[in-house]
Amino acid sequence: MQNTVYPSRQAFHHPRTALSTTGHWLKTLGMLSPLIIGEFVKDPERRWRYTRMAIIATAALTQGLYAQRLQKEREERKQDRER
Repeated sequence: MQNTVYPSRQAFHHPRTALSTTGHWLKTLGMLSPLIIGEFVKDPERRWRYTRMAIIATAALTQGLYAQRLQKEREERKQDRER
């Protein structure tokens, strides 16, 4: 059987990662934030409030990085079409 290379296959050296290294660390920090907050904030009401704020901030930053990546890709495609 012959090995067929598909034309839409992405090359390894140019992966399409959603958020890159920054996004990975941001998501990891977001997942660990309840544990970190729980260690430093002893009042349950304040702990829950800070946890909610951390979740919202993580989601907003992640979406911002995603939108920035999409905008960059659109600009690159536009430049490619203009050439």
